[in-house]
Amino acid sequence: MIVTPRGRQVLVDGGPDAESATRALANALRRGDRSLDMVVLTHLDDDHSRGLLRALDHYNTGAVLTGLEDPDSPLYPQWRAQLEQENGKTIQVNEGYRIELEPSVTLEVLNPPERPIGGSAADRNNNSVVLRLVYGETSVLLAADIEAEAEGRLVRSGLALESTVLKAAHHGSRTSSTAAFLAKVDPVLAVVSAGADNRYGHPHREVEARLTETVGDDLLYRTDRHGTVELISDGESLWVRTER
Repeated sequence: MIVTPRGRQVLVDGGPDAESATRALANALRRGDRSLDMVVLTHLDDDHSRGLLRALDHYNTGAVLTGLEDPDSPLYPQWRAQLEQENGKTIQVNEGYRIELEPSVTLEVLNPPERPIGGSAADRNNNSVVLRLVYGETSVLLAADIEAEAEGRLVRSGLALESTVLKAAHHGSRTSSTAAFLAKVDPVLAVVSAGADNRYGHPHREVEARLTETVGDDLLYRTDRHGTVELISDGESLWVRTER
């Protein structure tokens, strides 16, 4: 969840179950507030998209940003039906798209490329929507579920990747957070989003080691250990607040 200084509210992905996003929003928004300026779906894996279906049903949304059409996803029929209820608010984006949320606050779309990696949307992870949020002198890279192939493309692309904060790709899977990518992003702080005792073993030890080598042990945050991680910035400095 992104909340800008002037109160613009952007939800990126919705979590693995029907109530994931609505539970989180109930804690994040003012009581009775049922408005979201923007919702972003990074890709149609159910652990990212299922909660968005309910959120779009419950909240008035200004715009919905999506990446590639993915008709092979089991959730595609539900997602398509939900978007049709949004009355043309859907914007399909790829690399190079920029959204000025307000003066000095910009969302940059870094992925997917115009030509899908692998030739189609079938590779959901590598074609997921990667965002870089820039606010003054601070920035946050939201790496979705990209893996080594997409990370390598971004490293070679010449796009600005350096960011104050990295939300690590693919929940800390060993398929992501390559050394070259971390060197290019060069974050001060990193966050891994992973459920406690998840069956995949995320984050994988080798990835945690690379992240720790990059930012230091004290500046690596894991949602399975720290709970909700809140980042607060005035455009120059950055503060972190955790649930536990």
